[in-house]
Amino acid sequence: MDIRNVLRVKETKPRYKVAYIPGDDAGFDVMEGAMIVLQAMDKAFGLPIDWVRADMGWCMWAKSCQEYPEGDPRRNTVPEETKQILRESDAALMAAITSKAGVKGFKSAILQMRQLFDLYINLRPAKSMPGITCPLKGDPKIDLVMFRENTEDLYAAVEFRPTPKEHFDMHPGMARFKDKEEVAVSWKVFSNEGCERIIRAAFEYAKATGRTKVVCATKANVIRATDGMFKEIFLNMAKEYPDIQAIDENADATAMWLIKNPQDYQVIVTPNVFGDILSDEASQLVGGMGFAPSGNIGKDFALFEPSHGSVPKYAHQYKINPCGLLNAATMMLEYLGLEEAARKLEAAISAVLVEGKDLTYDVFRDNGDPDWEKKAVSTLDMARAIARKILPDYDKYDAEISKKAKEMCAWEHLPQ
Repeated sequence: MDIRNVLRVKETKPRYKVAYIPGDDAGFDVMEGAMIVLQAMDKAFGLPIDWVRADMGWCMWAKSCQEYPEGDPRRNTVPEETKQILRESDAALMAAITSKAGVKGFKSAILQMRQLFDLYINLRPAKSMPGITCPLKGDPKIDLVMFRENTEDLYAAVEFRPTPKEHFDMHPGMARFKDKEEVAVSWKVFSNEGCERIIRAAFEYAKATGRTKVVCATKANVIRATDGMFKEIFLNMAKEYPDIQAIDENADATAMWLIKNPQDYQVIVTPNVFGDILSDEASQLVGGMGFAPSGNIGKDFALFEPSHGSVPKYAHQYKINPCGLLNAATMMLEYLGLEEAARKLEAAISAVLVEGKDLTYDVFRDNGDPDWEKKAVSTLDMARAIARKILPDYDKYDAEISKKAKEMCAWEHLPQ
């Protein structure tokens, strides 16, 4: 997918500074694999990127808890040093991070990043990949892009538990909860600007890439104030794009039709929470979460990541599919204007999938191979197979590249 001409705002540069964030748990494994491939690209044709490490996530929360007392603002999943590194970078590539519920003072690192840098677009493509069979009957070919609003909605982090007494007088609908033992409230916050800019991005992307249909998925039939506003702005803006079919759907209907006829979708624009759910659903149709990339894009900065979690039970076991992060790296290269490099990486991933040999356990398992446990290779071996497609004499450099990748993604000095 070509996102550069639609979403990129920075001028082309001779070299780029990119922050890489190894994440937590199995995130370190996947980033190490990605760095094997990205170094092979640099050896093969020169990648104009200067990498700088930044850390965030549970490991940094645990580290800050060791260093600072409870209540100290420096207890955070995102250190100030990391924020500064990102401010000075052109983009960031992040592996999966760990979030844990019910931890006093804990704030999600990715939510902080989205709000700090106003990364209002969450771009989630779902496209059929060579060698990967869709689990649906007929193996439909899918090529859809989801534009998820990324800074508002229930993820705006405006929450109360317990709910202040004055809130029960704010709306008649709260009266029936007034005498309940405990009431928690999370505000679903939408702004006119927030709705307009994500919807505009979806239409502009469709226009620039020759797509002819944009679907808006909300629950405006029930959530009339917030989702109703989103739908209203969508329908009004659609008048500016007469050559693009604009369809309004209820999000639950979209979830159903994604299973029934996923090939009918081209672009979906949706509020934050529904986008989170629908994009994960769509990813299962094109190989699963192990392949799904995610771009968090704002006006001046973008952060790219896999959609999957950090899988703590597999931490440092090198079992996880590296393709989610590598597909995110492809999006990042497009964002930076390195289109040729992006296409070469995309082609290398596809070639390994078509060969069907050097694959992690999830690929064999989800393709229905009964011997998936025996055939599965490690994260790093799948990464090396991809690297060989880019750099044919990769094995000559393997020791050097592997050593550097491991050093770049060292985790032993951090609390786990």
